[in-house]
Amino acid sequence: MRVLILVAASAIWAAGAAAAGQGVDYKGRHIQVAPGGQGDECLALVRKAIDMTADLPPKQRALATEVKDLRCAPIPEERRTNEVVDNTIGVYTMASPDRPGGYIRFPLKPGNLSAADVAISLVGNGSYARWHQGYLAAKGDPAAKATAQRYHAILTKSDQKALISAECELLENRRVATKALDLGEKRLTAIGRQMSLRGCP
Repeated sequence: MRVLILVAASAIWAAGAAAAGQGVDYKGRHIQVAPGGQGDECLALVRKAIDMTADLPPKQRALATEVKDLRCAPIPEERRTNEVVDNTIGVYTMASPDRPGGYIRFPLKPGNLSAADVAISLVGNGSYARWHQGYLAAKGDPAAKATAQRYHAILTKSDQKALISAECELLENRRVATKALDLGEKRLTAIGRQMSLRGCP
C-alpha cells in the first residue's frame, strides 16, 4: 500500500483545544502560546518563519498567510515519539470538515526544526485551509458536487486518487518555496524524487 507523506501539512480533526496560554499578535496572525520555555521556543520559531514567508513568491506567500490562528502547544516530554514530533511540523486542525474555522497546531520539539521547515509548513497548511473553505462553499451547490466530493476526500483522506493529486499540489508548492528560500539542491532533489514517485506532472 502506498504510504502518503504529508509532512508539511496534515489535516486532522481536533480531539480538543490546544493548551491554554497567552496570546501574541504578530503580522496579522494570532499565536497562542502554551506556558513554559518550550512554548517560548516555539513562538520564536514561528515568528521567524512568518518573517521568512515574505521572501516567497506571491502564490506561496498568500497560502502561508491563509491561516491566522496559530497555536504553540509542544507535546510533553513523556508523550513524544518520532512519529508525532519528528514527522509533524504544523497540523491544520478542524473540528469537522462541515464546520468552518481551523487553526495550525505546532507540537514542536524545541531545537528539532528550523524556521524554514515551519515556513514551508505554513504554505502547506494554507492549502488545507483553502480546501476546507472550498468544501464548505461547494457542498450546498448541486452544480459543484464533484468539487465538494474532491475536497471532502482530501480532508478526510478517504480517496487515494484525490490524495495523490493533493500531494502533488503540496509538493509543487514546497518545491517553489524551497527554491525561493534557497534551501539547497539536496532538498530540491528529494522533493523531485517524491514527485516522480507519485507521477506528478
